[in-house]
Amino acid sequence: MSIEEIFKQDDLEKIMRAFIAERRREPERLNEMLNIQLITCNKEERTAIFEFPIYDWELNPNNALHGGITASMMDYALGLFANCICRQLGGVFSPTVDLNVRYLLPIAGADKVQIKAQLLSSGASLLTLNGEASIQKGGPLVAAASATYKVLQR
Repeated sequence: MSIEEIFKQDDLEKIMRAFIAERRREPERLNEMLNIQLITCNKEERTAIFEFPIYDWELNPNNALHGGITASMMDYALGLFANCICRQLGGVFSPTVDLNVRYLLPIAGADKVQIKAQLLSSGASLLTLNGEASIQKGGPLVAAASATYKVLQR
């Protein structure tokens, strides 16, 4: 299946929700503790929006979201989108090759973080995505990321 075909599917959101449910089998892992939720997909923009609740254990001494947790949320959201695309391309797994996170504002006084993941390009073996984090819909960006994922074939 080509990238164009993947983003023409009417059931892309359903495929992604099933992929997330499959990951729920490992409750003791960090990714599962982050409790990701898929909000929506936009096939035309090649985006997916994810939401993460913020828990007390994720806060730093200043009661803001720890930077490492922000990076983990970015990698999880972008990586989950990349892995879903990877599987649709016939691959089996899509590990992170590169992740660059830019912290723009402290994430404090919020109960959720939304991350918009966007597929920028896909080659024979690499997927490149951007991520934008905000604490409210339409609010200012609090973090931005770019990442590359390797498409591993069977």
